[in-house]
Amino acid sequence: MAVFYLYKTYTWEQLPFKKLANIRRGLTYKPTDLAETGIRVLRSSNINEDVFLLQDDDVFVDPKAVNIPLVQENEILITSANGSSRLVGKHALIKGAPNSVAGGFMLVAQAKIPSFVNSLMNSTWYSKFINTYVAGGNGAIGNLSKQDLEEQLVQVPSEQEQQKIGTFFTALDRYITIHQRK
Repeated sequence: MAVFYLYKTYTWEQLPFKKLANIRRGLTYKPTDLAETGIRVLRSSNINEDVFLLQDDDVFVDPKAVNIPLVQENEILITSANGSSRLVGKHALIKGAPNSVAGGFMLVAQAKIPSFVNSLMNSTWYSKFINTYVAGGNGAIGNLSKQDLEEQLVQVPSEQEQQKIGTFFTALDRYITIHQRK
């Protein structure tokens, strides 16, 4: 008796990144807006090896200075400018950061399937994009343009497959984290 396995294959399509995620800029504030408590400002230092972390030296601003939406769980924090070009483009899913906004040199991506989009940003496509589009070097501040990222064409599967890919890589990341602690 012959056994046949039928797999449904999905066609991947090419879309601009902005079809996967809505990107917004971080907060620009003045030194006089700083406060001991209030709204936490997320910066590049809150991303370590694609992992989101709250830091003891995070800064806070007076809530009256905040004129942008607070970040939400599972949005993607992206470094858009830094004195070190190699740090531009680093990203992580935001976890456990209530009453927080992204800082002025950051972008936030809100995606329907954040685990997939974050995984996509760990791919060769994103590395090539960053290496090609990030301006900087020779003492200049590295800069990632919101518009350049929005317009980048990426290959994406169906939403059902995006969900599966995102779930797979989330589980893999969790597994790696657990084994790195041992």
